Amino acid sequence: MKNYVQPGNTITLTAPYSVTSGDGLLVGSIFGVAAGDAADAETLEVALIGVFDLTKVAS
Repeated sequence: MKNYVQPGNTITLTAPYSVTSGDGLLVGSIFGVAAGDAADAETLEVALIGVFDLTKVAS
């Protein structure tokens, strides 16, 4: 396939806010889990595939 780029298990995104490794984050319509810490507007690797144990935010 000519247009294949990569598997897509993780992708690099720009953090819309500060995140800590293991946090879930939403960037536009893409949800993933941060693979590392990042400050607002920094790039980070985000895992898109897998099973994760995430803490629910009390609200």
